[in-house]
Amino acid sequence: MIREDIVKSYVKGKDVLDVGAVGQTRHYNLWEDIKVMTRSLTGIDIVPSPDKDIIQGNIETYSFGKKFDVIVLGDVIEHVDNQGLLLDNLRRHLKEDGVIIMTTPNAKWPTVFLPTNPTHTLWHDRRTISAIVERHGLNIVGFRYYYGNKSRYNPLVRLFIKRQQMLVICKLKKEP
Repeated sequence: MIREDIVKSYVKGKDVLDVGAVGQTRHYNLWEDIKVMTRSLTGIDIVPSPDKDIIQGNIETYSFGKKFDVIVLGDVIEHVDNQGLLLDNLRRHLKEDGVIIMTTPNAKWPTVFLPTNPTHTLWHDRRTISAIVERHGLNIVGFRYYYGNKSRYNPLVRLFIKRQQMLVICKLKKEP
């Protein structure tokens, strides 16, 4: 799958923070996929987990007391109460040369006409996700649309839904 392959290419041998580590379903959870590849993996979610490496907490305000090479948000930003606060906190926890990898549904996709997930607070399109990350001290260094997080989509369906999700890779803005 596209998302997993891209995330795996960044996390190998790195100190990684997985935001939303528990996930709503296995389709959205990256924890098990990346756990064996990282140097260290810390997770955070508002949902409790039996895994000792996953902290129950609010990523908008939680302080880890350390910085990470890679921060992964697999379909998380659309669930938080204050996305600016989230991005500011992630920026504080990102190493100077680190990356943030986010995935989120594309608001300019026909599924927006269907009932939304009741835990979503805001959807983005390419323009709005770019605006919010840049306002909060990050630059987009990679962007792509992809077909979603379910491996069971057959190739024909994947062609039809190829812009359903967005994957954004960000780095810290360099001060002039």
